Formats: sequence, structure tokens, C-alpha cells
Amino acid sequence: ADEVVLMNLKVLARISLHEVEFQRVLNAIVELFLTDRRLLETRGSLIIRKLCVLLNAKSIYISLAAVLRKTPDLEFASIMVQTLNLILLTALELTGLRHILKSSFQESASSEDRAVFTALFNCWSHNPVATLSLCLLAQAYGLASALVQKFAEVEITVGFLMQIDKLVQLLESPIFIQLRLQLLEVDAPYHPALLKSLYGLLMLLPQSTAFRTLSDRLATVSSLQQHLGGGASRAAQGKAAKPDEYTSLLLHFEQVQERHSRARQDALQNRSLHALGKAETSETKSL
Repeated sequence: ADEVVLMNLKVLARISLHEVEFQRVLNAIVELFLTDRRLLETRGSLIIRKLCVLLNAKSIYISLAAVLRKTPDLEFASIMVQTLNLILLTALELTGLRHILKSSFQESASSEDRAVFTALFNCWSHNPVATLSLCLLAQAYGLASALVQKFAEVEITVGFLMQIDKLVQLLESPIFIQLRLQLLEVDAPYHPALLKSLYGLLMLLPQSTAFRTLSDRLATVSSLQQHLGGGASRAAQGKAAKPDEYTSLLLHFEQVQERHSRARQDALQNRSLHALGKAETSETKSL
């Protein structure tokens, strides 16, 4: 029952007030989700959101990110990041953390705020679409634009496309209202990168409701640019190119995705060998 789960979480939160126990509790919760995927699906969101209320959302997310970076089960890490990302983008309990991330690339941002983004990015790299949504949330549009280009090297699965579809739906939600309003700022230096990121998403989508939704949104911006006389292109030309500050983050993303690719290939090879072994055994018995 939910009441029992919530009471258990309150007890765990009290235990976690001690720093050493805090890490032990989070390690145990991740291990529990790893061994009981159904619990992650049915109660994962409730458990994480409640812990964020009882303790500190920033500490919870940074600590979970550190734990997941070390897990050898890459598929689980990707699923867990997808769950954490959806909570981050939708849950009221994560409002404070979203505010930190949204300010992490502003000129007034502290090194601590930027460190929060970097810690999450390094873990979120287990899931490409979650990583892109994190960049869009943090208004790191230059990084988002470069990341979309890397998707050409990522295996495009049905699950990947479903996640992009969901991201487009979230872009129409109140969480991303600032991003949608920034599309109107055609003279802003970040505007070309933002536009390129969203057009990149559009190119990845098959013809679908999500495609039409995003296409209609971008068509509106295109009409505005024509009306204003191409302000965005002038802004892009008038700004000197900045040094690429995202190189290390993009390199980390590539390395993590390469690990996922090797793991999928190994799993496929093992399944093929297993199937071949069963076929040989069956043939031997028939002889």
C-alpha cells in the first residue's frame, strides 16, 4: 500500500540524515530497483519524489547520478536515467533543482550550479534523449545542437523514437514555456543553436503527430523571422564564434554511447550463440 511505502520512506529519510547512511540508503534503493524492475516501473517515481521532499532534491539526484555512473548494467542505467529525467521535467517536488539547472549557463551562474549540470550530464549520457532534454532545460542550446548531430551515430530504435515523441510533448508543457518564448528572440545569440536543435529533432522524427506539432511550432517562428527580415541570421553573423566549451562533455557522451553499443553487440552475439547451441542440441537428439 502507498501508505506503507511512504512511512518506510520517512524512516529511511530519518536514517539518511547522517551522511554515511545517506549514501548507503541510496545504494540500497538503486540495487533494489536493479533487482526488481517492476518496483521501478510501479513505485519508482513515488519513491524518488518522496525522498526529494523529505531530504534534498539536489543531493538525491547528484548522489543517484554518481551511483548509476558506476553500475555495470548499462541497460538498467539507461532505464533509470529515463525515469529520473521524466521526474525532473514534470514533478513539482523538483522545482528547485530545475531552477538551478535553468540558471547553470547564465553569466551569473555559480561554479556550484554548473557542477550540478555536469554531474547530471555525465550520468544522463546513458540515455541520449534524456541528455538532450537536460541540455534544453538548462538552456545550453549550443551543447544541445552539437548533441543532436551526435545522434547520427546512435542506434535508432523504436524506444528511442518513442522517447523523442515524448520529449516533443513535454516541449509543449509549462516546463518549457521559457524555451518557446525564446524562439521569438530572433536577434539573441543563442537563437540559431536553439532553432538548429529543434529542427534536428524534427529530422529525427517519422511523420507523426509529434512531427506535425513541432513542425507547426517551427513554421510559426519561420514566419516571424521573415516578417522581421531575418534577424536571426544577422545575429549569427554579427557574433564571433566562441571557443567550444562543450568538448569534454560531448567526448564523455560519445564514450558512454560506445560502451552501450559494444554491450548491445555482445548481447546479440551471445543470444545468437545460445540459439545456435539449442539448434545443434535439437538436431543431435533428432538424429
